Amino acid sequence: MNTIKFLPNGDTQPENLRERKKRQAQAAIEEAALRLFRQKGYEQTSIQDIADAVTMSPRTFFRYFASKEEVLSGLIHTIQSDGIRTLVHAASSASPHTALREVFGYLAGRYQEQRSNLYIRHQIAMQTPSIASLFLYALLETEPAICEAVCSRLEPARDRNEIRFLVAVYMAALRVSLEEWLEYEDSRDLVSLLHNHLDCFSTDPN
Repeated sequence: MNTIKFLPNGDTQPENLRERKKRQAQAAIEEAALRLFRQKGYEQTSIQDIADAVTMSPRTFFRYFASKEEVLSGLIHTIQSDGIRTLVHAASSASPHTALREVFGYLAGRYQEQRSNLYIRHQIAMQTPSIASLFLYALLETEPAICEAVCSRLEPARDRNEIRFLVAVYMAALRVSLEEWLEYEDSRDLVSLLHNHLDCFSTDPN
């Protein structure tokens, strides 16, 4: 079986000063927003409140985030984007099942590293009916990009609808694993939990 070698964080270039300052500003906004969401409630916290907490204008806030929802789900978007980059750099000889299993295992490992951060965000979302169903839905937004990354590694004759279905199944396994792990404070290793779910259906014919 072929194995996939991942690039560290999917990035080989050193971060320049401008990028570092941007990441620091984003981190400060996220920290302030999460604190306010927990103290006041998500719906009761305005963009102005968040901007005031980090001494910037709402206009400056929108340079970093498009909305409060993006602040809350930013961690998911970051990790999923890293997963897509690792898939793009995966060995082209790996089968779709092999590539997806290892990439989704990588994603689970990244989420496990961020458990406390993710748990706080999940709790905020679950306490806010208007966004509760949308939080982990952020995972689904990356399905097309993952599908495209898999298809780009295959022969043109391969059925793209088959790959779309396969990616959707792997994504469902990740979502259910995360829900169990977060909602029920599962003490098991998230990667193992994901692989247990994948083993329920996984057969690799090629």
